[in-house]
Amino acid sequence: MSWIVVDGESAQTLVEHNADAERQPASLTKLMTAYVVFDALKRGTVRWDEQITVDAADIGKVGNDEARMYLVPGQRVPVRELVQGLIAASANDAALVLAKRVGGSPAGFEQMMNATARRLGMDHTHYSTPSGITTAENYSTARDLSVLALRLTKDFPEYYTFSSEQHFAYGTFQKRNKNWLLGKDPSVDGMKTGHTQAAGYCIVATAKRQQASPPLTRRVFAVVLGAPTANDRITGAGSLLNYGFAAYNDYPVIDGAGSHVVTRMSQANLAHAD
Repeated sequence: MSWIVVDGESAQTLVEHNADAERQPASLTKLMTAYVVFDALKRGTVRWDEQITVDAADIGKVGNDEARMYLVPGQRVPVRELVQGLIAASANDAALVLAKRVGGSPAGFEQMMNATARRLGMDHTHYSTPSGITTAENYSTARDLSVLALRLTKDFPEYYTFSSEQHFAYGTFQKRNKNWLLGKDPSVDGMKTGHTQAAGYCIVATAKRQQASPPLTRRVFAVVLGAPTANDRITGAGSLLNYGFAAYNDYPVIDGAGSHVVTRMSQANLAHAD
């Protein structure tokens, strides 16, 4: 297993384990797919209300055992519904249709994914699929995925409109979001789960909570890769988030670097450590 906890305000790593081990990320790949799609929407090369015609060639390779929203060749689907399916239902068919539209081809979209990874400083990540199916050249690390989570949050906060949804419905198809923390902890609003046999059970989870002293709102991220069961990734991520909030505090600082936030271990934990 690999895991890391990062403060969302200071971007400081709070605790980590095997955070630089290159691993299969499964559907956590879709965090980058979403980033590239949101960037295209921001630049205006794609519109939220645009209707994309589903091509049989785009979804023909989606296996019966893969997550999907059951798109049908020839139907026209709004970009917003495809993005919703991508994030809330982890739909591989939505990932492939969006990739074709934004990148022109699967290969074109993968080039965009990898160029974005380099730009964001994800030095131990390479993408070869927009969906996260197991391929040798699709890998990342817990640390790189925390970098992506921070940038996705900063650059495209609208992501949370979709990742906070507990249920997804499209036509007669319905699915519960597999980030079960959404139903257990009201402070959790995202981000994404993933699972393949090669990757194990994975999650990037995040929550926002009020800090009492000094009073401010904190966001914390937890990345877990390779958990043995679906429940293990949920309980593990939940425990890591709780630790990040309980053991550390954020402090606003004004210095030569300007106004920013630093994260320090809380006084109670410092006393315990002594």
